Formats: sequence, structure tokens, C-alpha cells
Amino acid sequence: MIRWKEGSVSVDQNRAIRMMIPGPVEVHPDVLKAMGSPVEPHYGDAWVKKNQQVLTYLKEVFRTEGDVYLLVGSGTSAIDAAVGSCLQTGERILIGNNGYFGDRLVSIAQHNGLDVVEVKAEWGQELDPQAIRKTLQKDPSIKAVAVVHGETSTTILNPIQDIGPIVRENGALFIVDAVSSLGGVPLEMDTWCIDACASATQKCLGAPPGLGPIALNERAWKSIDRLKIGEHGWYTDLRVWRKYAQEWGDWHPSPITMATNNVNALLVSLTHLKKEGIPARMERYRRLAIQLREGLRQAGFTPFTADEKLNPVLTAAYAPQGIESGEIVQYLMKEYAIQISGGLGILKSTIFRIGHMSPMVTQEDIVYLCDALQKFQK
Repeated sequence: MIRWKEGSVSVDQNRAIRMMIPGPVEVHPDVLKAMGSPVEPHYGDAWVKKNQQVLTYLKEVFRTEGDVYLLVGSGTSAIDAAVGSCLQTGERILIGNNGYFGDRLVSIAQHNGLDVVEVKAEWGQELDPQAIRKTLQKDPSIKAVAVVHGETSTTILNPIQDIGPIVRENGALFIVDAVSSLGGVPLEMDTWCIDACASATQKCLGAPPGLGPIALNERAWKSIDRLKIGEHGWYTDLRVWRKYAQEWGDWHPSPITMATNNVNALLVSLTHLKKEGIPARMERYRRLAIQLREGLRQAGFTPFTADEKLNPVLTAAYAPQGIESGEIVQYLMKEYAIQISGGLGILKSTIFRIGHMSPMVTQEDIVYLCDALQKFQK
């Protein structure tokens, strides 16, 4: 492992920006090349073969035998589709909320006309699976539970591997927002009793923004098929996507004009992931997180979460007393062309967040960043 020490990397004001935000991420040149390839049609034999290869790779990343679809849109569109497709207006959903994107889950559910019950934890603390168990046992009318896996606002990874079996035992659906975790953090959709799982391409999958992968099992479909047609729209009704996959799949596998260049880019990034190996990629991210935490402490900064709550793809740290985190963000960009993010919500001025979820982030990048942070302290 490359270890940080003061003055270990020289400053090069002429190089490209090092983008180390929580997404979108810097992508491999091969991915950019595919994104810039000539536009091709979203139907026909060649396209069907390519589209199926992408979905097969995604199944391996989701770790599921269920169905996978690619929505054209953000990760939020995939979450909206999961929540709106699985539940009828007026039904009750339990949402685990311990951050900014937990709040967003609540908002998405409410916009779909659902009755929301929240189980909260403090920002920076994990959701308590036993609190979810108690709420489900107390209220059998709850039809589903939705949780953010990697809460990007705090870097906390919620224990979905423990929550899933509890939800299944109580007969509810388990919906997971894996936007910032899929491909970079261990996730076992089928083993962990996840019924619907939504993500995005611009984070750990290492592709440009624009696609929202979503995976569903038979339990999710059983719930979806109860709903009246069109109750929560057309585009995000996953039955529409299933219909085209089943009836038009041999020549036109999606109900809309697919963003073919985005899919081409995603295919390249997934091919790179498979070549490196999913466990190997995740272990590389974990080592970068450990290296960064060591460098932060040596530079005089305190990580926001304890080491046992390490997030392999995203790290937050406290700004020094009397300094707003935005000052650090601006300093790194202006002086070193390193782009990181400040906090969100109640942590906006308190912490800064460093994304190392790009396949392009290296040990040398961590060294360079920590050297720059040391100079900020002087």
C-alpha cells in the first residue's frame, strides 16, 4: 500500500481535474470512447444481443436470478418505479430514514400516495433492524419496507443483510436503494431477501449518468400485478417494461427509445468489472478507504464514522473547528484541481465527502489528496 507523507506528491497545475465526488465518477477512457461511438438503433438482432449481455452482467452484480431492466433516467427514476409499481395508493410503507436520501425515499413514497411510517436513526448512525422488526410486528398493515443501502449524505452503510430476512419473516416486500453501493459494496439481492433493488450507472458501476438499473424477483411481481393499470403512471410502471421484454424482446426489448450510447458505455465498464473480478474490485476499494482514513488522520482530520463503519467507496471527515467544509472544497479545487463534495442537509457545513468509487481512483490519487489536505492545515 502506498502510504501518505507530507510533501510526497508535487503539485501539477496543468493536469486534468481529479474528480473525487460521490458521483458521477471519472470513467475509463474506453468507456468514454464507447459513449462517443456512432449512434445505433435500439432494435434489431445486434442490439438485442448487446442489450442481453448488459442485463446478464447486471444480474451478476445484483447477485440475482430475477429480472433486470435498464430505465433511461437517474437512479431516482428507478427508485420511483420500484416504489410506485409495487404498492397501491393508500397502502402503508415503512421507510428506514437516517439521512438525506432516506428523506428522499419518504418524499418519493408520499408522491406516490403511500402512507409512510418512518423508523429513524440519527444521521451518522445505522438503522436498527430490531426497531424495524418491532414496527412490523406492531403494524401488520405495512406492505413494504424501503431502505437506502449506502446513505451518501453520511457514508453510512445500512445493514440490509440483517433487515431483509426480518422483512421477509413479516410478509412485507423489501425495496432497496443501492444507487451508491451496487458494484462497489457487497450486495446479495437474493440471499438477503431483497425483492426490488434500484441503482444508477454513474457511481460504482463506472459509467456515465443516464441509466437506472432495477432488479425484481417474483415476490415483487406478485405485488405489482395487484395494482390497477396506470395508477402511478406509464413510464415507471414496471409491467410496461416486462411486456416489451417478453413480447418484443427478440427485436425491440424496451418500451422506449433506449439511450444506446449509454448502454454501450455501460457494457464496457461492466466488461472491465468482470475482467478485474467483482470481489477484487470491492477489495481494491476497501484498501483505498483504509489508506484514505490513515491519510486523513495524519493530515489532522477526523473521519466522520468509526473504522468499523467504513464505507469502501465513500469517506467523510469533519472540517476543523471554526472552518466550514465548503472552504476545504473550494481550496482543493482552486489549488490542486481536486473536486470533492461538502456535506448535505444538517451536515452541509460540518463535513466534507470524498468519493473513491470510480474504477479510475488510485493509491496515488489518495496520496495526492492527503498531501493537499495537509497543506490546507498549515
